[in-house]
Amino acid sequence: MFNNAKIARIWNRVENIFFLGFAISILWITVNGFFDGTWKSISGMGFLQDITDPVNKKIYYKAALAIISILTTFFLLFEMVKLFLHFNPFKQFSAKRQDLRKELHLLGLFPKIRYLTKRAGNSMFMKELFRRYKTNFLAKVFNEYISKLFIIFVYIEMMPYFHKFALFTIPNTWYGWLYAYLMWELTYWIWHYLGHRVRLFWCLHSPHHAPAEMNLTVAWVHFFAEGYYTAIIQVPLLMLFGVTPEMVAIILVIDGTWGTFIHAGEDAFKNGRLGFLEKILITPSHHRVHHAKNPLYIDTNFCVLLPFWDWLFGTLQNEKQEVKIEYGITRETEVTNFIDMYFGECICLFKDLKATPGFVNKIKLLFFPPGWRPDSNVHTAKVVRQNFLKGKEYLARTSRDQIFGRSAINEPAAEIQNS
Repeated sequence: MFNNAKIARIWNRVENIFFLGFAISILWITVNGFFDGTWKSISGMGFLQDITDPVNKKIYYKAALAIISILTTFFLLFEMVKLFLHFNPFKQFSAKRQDLRKELHLLGLFPKIRYLTKRAGNSMFMKELFRRYKTNFLAKVFNEYISKLFIIFVYIEMMPYFHKFALFTIPNTWYGWLYAYLMWELTYWIWHYLGHRVRLFWCLHSPHHAPAEMNLTVAWVHFFAEGYYTAIIQVPLLMLFGVTPEMVAIILVIDGTWGTFIHAGEDAFKNGRLGFLEKILITPSHHRVHHAKNPLYIDTNFCVLLPFWDWLFGTLQNEKQEVKIEYGITRETEVTNFIDMYFGECICLFKDLKATPGFVNKIKLLFFPPGWRPDSNVHTAKVVRQNFLKGKEYLARTSRDQIFGRSAINEPAAEIQNS
């Protein structure tokens, strides 16, 4: 009879086998496609054609998307190569090979396989590879097969129905597109904000925040049902605001591409900043803040491309040198355990519902912020952040506070000049 610990070990091995298989296949396709596109570019094809064709046809947004797509692929490969070089498993290979021969000399076939597997799994490179990428790769595969096509289908089916209720029609001009994108960002901000401030919705969104390291594969990590929830919020509002289904289709591509790029980690893009563009675009630095569990950073920077609504609603937070980012969620997690990463918050909610007395309190537990309890709200993100900022309000100041006349409490002179 298996006990829970043995089942967990067996399942962990199954996860590891799946991860290695999927990682090798995904990386092979990525590397092969990248080098094939680069080689063909020499003769004017490949990546170069992906960029020049849209420019020649004056479809400039497609050219921009092609560039961003190439950069995100490059950054992902750069991240993984840098990781390999940093924890080079072939360092001092001759000495290691001699030791390995001695260890394997008297072992049979299967003991040799077990020993080699254990030895490889205990290497620093493999430990770091699993810590950074295992659950992210598994989440990508899980979502690819379970939800992606269905979510696109939901958007396609919902938009024509709700478009009939549009309050007005926006023109197909540059300012019409700017308006459309701002409305997209507004509806995105709404569902994203609720995804952090409503416990039930946090269960759907938390897998995206569970990884303890930032890299481009984090963009793959989403709970399979989250897309339905986002569509239910975004589609009716967008259609009501006059954004056309055709615009939404194009915006989805832009959003997905830039949304992947801003997950570039420190290994690929050291400081994550874009110079003067930092003032008008969401950058990897901004999004690292969003993925941090530090009290200063928690529940901030909900936008994807344009920080306008974060700025307006007071949820914009710049990265501060004095507060080093710590990634992940606030509860203790097993970063290489797919079940804990993907379903952990759902399990925690179920346990809390069982332990919480009273029907009304159970309903509140579903829709009040994560960390709320019937007898206390001190563990909610809002209260934790407010308590942290007492005496350090300058860390959260933006130009919005200056415009609305908020005083710079305890703010150093240098911060006043730089804000």
